[in-house]
Amino acid sequence: MVSRFARFLAALAGVLCLLPNGAHAQACGELPPAAGGLPRLAILPVTVRPVQRTLTPVPATDGLIHIAFAAQVTNPAPETTTVVSIVAVDPLNGFQPSGANKVLDVNDADITGKVRLFSPPAGGRTDVSDIPAGASGMTFFDVTYAKADNVPRLLSMRITVQPQGADAPLSADSDPVPVDCEPPVVLSPPLTGDRWWNGNGCCEVVGPHRGATLPVNGDIKPPEQFAIDWVQLNEKNECCTGLVTNLKSWPFFRVPILAAAAGTVVAAVNNEPEQVPGPPKGITADNAPGNHIIEDIGNGRYILYAHLHTGSIPPSITVGSVLSPGQKIGELGNTGSSTAPHLHFQVMDRPSALNSVGLPFVFDRQIVQGHVAGAMGSADEAYEGGRPVDFVKDGTGWQYGKMPAEGQVFAFPAN
Repeated sequence: MVSRFARFLAALAGVLCLLPNGAHAQACGELPPAAGGLPRLAILPVTVRPVQRTLTPVPATDGLIHIAFAAQVTNPAPETTTVVSIVAVDPLNGFQPSGANKVLDVNDADITGKVRLFSPPAGGRTDVSDIPAGASGMTFFDVTYAKADNVPRLLSMRITVQPQGADAPLSADSDPVPVDCEPPVVLSPPLTGDRWWNGNGCCEVVGPHRGATLPVNGDIKPPEQFAIDWVQLNEKNECCTGLVTNLKSWPFFRVPILAAAAGTVVAAVNNEPEQVPGPPKGITADNAPGNHIIEDIGNGRYILYAHLHTGSIPPSITVGSVLSPGQKIGELGNTGSSTAPHLHFQVMDRPSALNSVGLPFVFDRQIVQGHVAGAMGSADEAYEGGRPVDFVKDGTGWQYGKMPAEGQVFAFPAN
């Protein structure tokens, strides 16, 4: 057994590792030059605009540091333009390529540099390179680094396109976006026990959370880009002991949900009915989180605990209540926009489940038990259909100060 003091020291070391060090630390302590990182002027028939003002690198349990974000791509030209590539570059290093960018769809198809059109043609592909005249859509990034020293202060995108009728491709570098020097918030896991599967998290796969860029209040918001849906595998690597439509068949239904940090409750809903597992009914923007708590944890960060069991939030917890880490705040349920029992967990920059920007976070400690193999889409379909998933025991061991990587399975020992 690992002592609590040993875990504390390891966790502290993990947190310190999140802070910039070496050359990157020195760079983060300085502002870029007033004219630093400005690209040369270039007219390009495609625009690429990140949907957030700053980017935050986060170390994950896969051993990499991730800068994950989305950008809106628009073709204002009067004819179709082909996107040849979109590459992350460092404006303060001569616009040289920075990190390794690779993203997949839920079927494991490579969609790096592709554009997910807002209005794709009927029967056409979801992620494309050819952008019709006047069309717009989203492209996704997961720029990764092996070392914190390699993370840049600014990040731009080199866009290369092939306009119709042009003799050669055209390229331009986008205006830079600041890379945040402040490390992600450190939280405690909101669950205990083992075999908890991060079935829909960040970062390489653009699943329902990463892909949820929403038109909210006149802008595009990515509230769920670092969100996790937590579900549990039984000993047969399945979801259930009986019919999937029976909530009692799900062994982890109604397990305790714990506060992940100290903070103040700013929203609490406790009376939404349970959904029958399967496509949810009667969903609106207001009731999508189902029964939920939003907790203000300070410094412009809020935690959403969503889809809680009906009536499970204790009567003592109301708006204004102060929560302590590890305090029981409810039970895992299947309310709101939920196809099966799970805990939806996200950190965001506003006290709104949808009108916000999702922020990265790390857990102070966790045990990697392996990962679920195969494409996200087929694994999710098998699991919610009551069939076993392919659980591979690899990469096992304690991880401190890291964000849980999508697809991995974890144990969260009780304090």
